[in-house]
Amino acid sequence: MLSTIGIQREDRWLRRLFFALAFLYVLPFWAVHHLPTTDGPSHTYNAWIIRQYANTAQYPLFQRHYEVVWKPYPNWTSHATMALLMFVVPPLLAEKLLVSGYVLLFLGGAWYLVGAVRPEERWLAFLAFPFAYHQLFQYGFYNFSISVGLFLFVLGFWWRHRERPGLAFAVKINLLLWLCYFSHILSCVLALAAIGVLWLATLRRADLRRHLLHIPIVLPQIVLPLWYVFSQGGGAVPSDLPFERLRSYLFDLKVLATFSEIQARWVAELVYLFLLLLLATLIHKGRRRPVLEAADAFLVLALAGVALFFLSPGNMSGGGLLKQRLSLYPYLLLIPWFSPGLAGKAKSIGAAVLTVLALLNLGALLYWYRVRSAEMESYLNGLAAVPPNTRILGLNYRHTWPTDSLSHAMGYKALEAGLIDWDNYEAKTNYFPTRFRGSVVVPKLRRVVRAPDSFQVEPNRDLIDMVYTWQMPPPAPLRRRLRNSYKPIAKSSGGELWLRRGAGIESAHGGTVETRE
Repeated sequence: MLSTIGIQREDRWLRRLFFALAFLYVLPFWAVHHLPTTDGPSHTYNAWIIRQYANTAQYPLFQRHYEVVWKPYPNWTSHATMALLMFVVPPLLAEKLLVSGYVLLFLGGAWYLVGAVRPEERWLAFLAFPFAYHQLFQYGFYNFSISVGLFLFVLGFWWRHRERPGLAFAVKINLLLWLCYFSHILSCVLALAAIGVLWLATLRRADLRRHLLHIPIVLPQIVLPLWYVFSQGGGAVPSDLPFERLRSYLFDLKVLATFSEIQARWVAELVYLFLLLLLATLIHKGRRRPVLEAADAFLVLALAGVALFFLSPGNMSGGGLLKQRLSLYPYLLLIPWFSPGLAGKAKSIGAAVLTVLALLNLGALLYWYRVRSAEMESYLNGLAAVPPNTRILGLNYRHTWPTDSLSHAMGYKALEAGLIDWDNYEAKTNYFPTRFRGSVVVPKLRRVVRAPDSFQVEPNRDLIDMVYTWQMPPPAPLRRRLRNSYKPIAKSSGGELWLRRGAGIESAHGGTVETRE
């Protein structure tokens, strides 16, 4: 009786500490004005297009250039959520609420999954904190990041309620899987595959009839992924990365390196902690009987995840960075399997160590968010003179490693002023809700993201009202070509704004901006 009370008190203490830390982990978003992610501005801009699509009086260019595709694409979650939030809060606040929800979803999913599989080892859920701001999230892959959090909840819910596959279970597991699909197809498909492995691992002859009910319950979930794959076409694109580079990426945890070389070295050390816990778990299991248990299926899943990482193509059905995404799952699947057998003070010390590591990581995130956001503010300040309802192109000469927060920063100005951002990559694909209309002539911008000097000015002149160059060197070949068709009208610390000669467009202060000489 006393031992049970002690465990309950310990669990309450751990839960309070975990969720207090989880709420602290959203602080980087609220410490800055603009979020320094790569694609985040583009997602927010496209959600704003959906929100203001019918507002042709204030944003006349949106409906002329874009269409909203009401098909069940897997990338709807972030766009729909932000578009709905934008009815009550400004766009930047909607984005912060979305990503804050993601962090809490991801960390809550880790806590829920570990608690479902090994309630006595819930302190190990603290291992998930360094994974919250992974590289794909900093790339601005909001939908994928949300799907990973849902992936954890799906597995935790299935494992916890697998013995009662009734109507309520069927409704809830399908809702979770559908949410997962509408976030990202990869996590949905992997969740279905993982459920299959866990289902086999828990198969018992005595419960066979009840166990077989799981098949018709989850079977509807294959419909949307199959539709998406067949509708996208394109197939798989083999990876051209050498084995050594792949090995280094996975086992040095480079998916967690987002801002600096120092951070990359630090997260590589985290692998040793995972190895230590793996060895401790194997030793602890070797002392118990029976050695094998149903929860060992999570180790099988983690090993299968490693194999899938090496054997998978580089891209598939239009989706890129497949291997980078897959590198997350083996580590996350190991966490609920770990069982080093710590108790009492040893468990408290383990939780305290992981908490300190999480806080150190949070401190680094706060620092880098302020640094990168300050760079973004400088970039956006150079766009102050851009009038509303303008067609604009941004060309960046400076990029940061390993994540570039300025690649699509134009999206923030574009949503504010109702601009057509010609670098809106989402609208050029067929797997996002917003798309350029088929009748719209889009500038030819091949290779300009990485090689801005390759931009062909004259062929695109009639389509682009303004060009914004960032950190363009004085001797850049593009400068001379731009002067033939555009006139510089504003200059900031790093940015130059060019207006097409002869163009007369409405200024932000009324009247027109004229460059005819």
